[in-house]
Amino acid sequence: MAIKANGSKWASKESQGKRNVEYARKASEAAPQIFDGTQQLHLKDFFFKVLSGSAQGILIGVLPSAVMKYIIQYSGLGTTALGADFNAILTLFTSLIPFLIGMAIALQFKMKSLDVGVVAIATAVASGSIKWATAPKGFVNPVTGVALPAPSTVYIASGAGDVINAMIVAALAVFVTWLVARYLKGFGSVAIILSPIIVGGGVGWIGKEIAPYVAYVTTWIGDVVATFTRLAPIPMAMLIAMAFAIIIITPVSTVGIALAISLSGIGSGAAGMGVAATTIVLLINSWRVNKPGVTVAIALGAMKGMMPSVFAKPVTMIPFLLTAAISGIPVALFNIQGTPITAGFGYIGLVSPIQSMVKDPNVPSTVMNNFVNPMVGLIAWLVVPIIAGLISQYIFSKLLKLYSPMDFQQDL
Repeated sequence: MAIKANGSKWASKESQGKRNVEYARKASEAAPQIFDGTQQLHLKDFFFKVLSGSAQGILIGVLPSAVMKYIIQYSGLGTTALGADFNAILTLFTSLIPFLIGMAIALQFKMKSLDVGVVAIATAVASGSIKWATAPKGFVNPVTGVALPAPSTVYIASGAGDVINAMIVAALAVFVTWLVARYLKGFGSVAIILSPIIVGGGVGWIGKEIAPYVAYVTTWIGDVVATFTRLAPIPMAMLIAMAFAIIIITPVSTVGIALAISLSGIGSGAAGMGVAATTIVLLINSWRVNKPGVTVAIALGAMKGMMPSVFAKPVTMIPFLLTAAISGIPVALFNIQGTPITAGFGYIGLVSPIQSMVKDPNVPSTVMNNFVNPMVGLIAWLVVPIIAGLISQYIFSKLLKLYSPMDFQQDL
């Protein structure tokens, strides 16, 4: 006897049952996956999600202030109450970078809202972007102007903190959340109480304890880079530019790397130049084969959107390297500098070029002690990279035929 199901005729109950099982399987695959401890944490996937989330959090925190900084300063808004407040709000984004890193990493793992908040808070308290101390009785609050009637803890927003420590703590918080979900059923009905205390407070405390040691390592790496840059400025500028020319086309955040090792001075200038070099090579090829919107997007900073094309044919990275190496030479010759925040931007918002030319009273001399004039900046940031990009294109595409512009065809 035939059986009808969903308007279709089936030969038997057995065939209908098989179809229902298949429907259930497809529905299960299509359903959103919730981070509940049933997933297997594979090291490669775990590491990639931590990197991706970190990159997103860093960019959310850094981009608004970096892009709007000079617009506010030179438009006259900076002298108004509105402009000052707006600038303060955008600057505060920087101190929230660790929180944003924790939030973005948690979202990469598709955590529920409670766990996202717990991971974000644990990351924020452990990374040093918010510092605290006990103020004595009588201490005058600089905001309210009221003296404290008794000793109290005061909190101060202090830059972006240690990005590497933020990534470590966020990863640890994710792992602890997974363990709790897997073996303790996520604390069950008392999760709203225990998760913030045990996972948020506990992991946050561990992160705060390891912060000085992580800071020592990252500071040491930054000092080594700075030392070699002073001893051999031209080779180091070329190497740093080449490194960042490749990093910008990977999932890794150039801004995150620069912040992590406090890359400043010539090292920062070289990093920004490397990003600019990759932008030039992509533009040279993109305008021939892609829609105008894609080319405009690359010019505005969407280099990472070209990853599928570049990774499909890795030989296309060679012109990035040569263009960056040539472009890195004037960085050392003209002493083009930058700050850790501007190192990974390149042409994005013109952040790196403007920082190298415009003296900023808020940047200490220990971070940046030289500013080039606009003519030198124009030559270093535009003329040299364009010439270097055209040379690279001629050598590797026209002469050696290692790739063609069609290899950069991509929809963003």
